[in-house]
Amino acid sequence: MALEIVWTTRAEREFEKIIAYIEENWTQREVQNFVRESFRFFELLTEHPEIFEKSDKQKNVYRGPMDNHNILTYRFKRRKKQIELLNIRSAKRKP
Repeated sequence: MALEIVWTTRAEREFEKIIAYIEENWTQREVQNFVRESFRFFELLTEHPEIFEKSDKQKNVYRGPMDNHNILTYRFKRRKKQIELLNIRSAKRKP
């Protein structure tokens, strides 16, 4: 099943904040590793869109760890064959 990844404005903004944090506190190599691993993860998500726990409150919304430090929330739109990235946030931040 070939799924398209669609980013919301919020997800883009939060992803950029994470990158900015890594740039300030780590090296360019860590930034590159984070971006590369994130897109590998998104590729895996297109193959297994229901890998995470489904939300009880919102229809077709899933949430789970993207890596050891970040949590991803996304909506699986089966009919449109899309995964809509709703939010990416640091696991250390309060929701």
